[in-house]
Amino acid sequence: MADQNSYSAAEMSRLGTSGMSRNVGYGINKVFAAELLSTLTRSKSLIGLILGVEGLFGVVVNPLFGHLSDRYTSRFGRHRLYVLLSTPIAGLLWLGFTYAKTFDLAVVFLVTFYLMQQVPLSPYQAWMPTIIEPKDWGRASGVLNLWWQLGNLLAFLPIPLIWEFFHSAAFWVSAIIMIAGGLIAGLTVRDTTVKPVRFAQAGPGARRRFNANLRKYFVGQMLWWLAFEAIASFFTLFVIHSLHGSVIDSALGMSSFTISATLVATAFGKKYKENSSRNLLVVLLIGFGLSAFFGLFVHSVYPAFVLLFLSGIFWGGIQVVSYPWGSELLRQASRGMTEPNSDFGLLYGIINFAQSLGLLVAAPITGAVISLSHGSYSSMFWVSVASSFAAAASIALVTNDQTSAVGDVLSPDE
Repeated sequence: MADQNSYSAAEMSRLGTSGMSRNVGYGINKVFAAELLSTLTRSKSLIGLILGVEGLFGVVVNPLFGHLSDRYTSRFGRHRLYVLLSTPIAGLLWLGFTYAKTFDLAVVFLVTFYLMQQVPLSPYQAWMPTIIEPKDWGRASGVLNLWWQLGNLLAFLPIPLIWEFFHSAAFWVSAIIMIAGGLIAGLTVRDTTVKPVRFAQAGPGARRRFNANLRKYFVGQMLWWLAFEAIASFFTLFVIHSLHGSVIDSALGMSSFTISATLVATAFGKKYKENSSRNLLVVLLIGFGLSAFFGLFVHSVYPAFVLLFLSGIFWGGIQVVSYPWGSELLRQASRGMTEPNSDFGLLYGIINFAQSLGLLVAAPITGAVISLSHGSYSSMFWVSVASSFAAAASIALVTNDQTSAVGDVLSPDE
């Protein structure tokens, strides 16, 4: 584990550029991929099948590479190479996709791009808690989430605006951000090497690492991502058909949401306290659910912007608080066991698996609810409300056991 003065906001910013670049890739895929594929094939079902590969990779690749990064031993570090290689390669693959002249070649570039986007995600998330002392996890989470949300903002507003005037320039800017983010983080951030810190041997009362508390946490993750995607999947249609706005209004609304999440990231990080994180997360989830509830009463574009800005505050808080708290729950569950830090990659792999499940089921569930409501897109908010409150209930059932904190840290060589 790192020394007591190991936290550096500058270093976390350098690590955060990798998260930003990954989110830029995620966002521009949502904005441009379907349209670019449609210029090469008329088959909507085939386009949908290809785009669905991203979700499939998210379910399979994240736990696998998270676990591999836990067990990887190298003088270069346990997480570095996943970020250093995969993220820049993703940028090059995106350029290849945008310039592809045949459908088959475009599919090869895009599918490989999806793989390279997923490979570094769990190792990236596991990187921070292995080099930063637990007392600083909250501050680090705030900085990393600020960069993460900034990637969303760049992908959904400035880059599409560049595309409106200079098509190729938008794709080059996206690729350069992806390449630069991976290189900056991969070349400048410390990493643990050879093997993780070892902890004292377990006594007879030691508990399983992925215990009931973590399982409730995973369920909460799945549910609050379902709550988010229930709105995100149909928000443009809601703006056009229910609020009588435009696609640009939809983009501005989601940008308002992302801006507020970005603005509050470091504030929540500085206020993070592990012993109150469960209750704070429950409050934030209830707040997010209530903001979705009030969406039922919105009938014009500008009130929707205000509501989205407020809901973004809750969403930003959820992301900042839940990230370090998951690591803390693993520490608690690993009390007295050897090498609890060796499972951070698998932890975030399972978290990303749970998120992917929430994202996969959100659109079908919400679509069915909209159909049952005679095509009213406002009913999407009911799905978000129910999912948010269910997530809050799951998190409220977590036993926040402060007596399980890990102790007896030994040096890596002992």
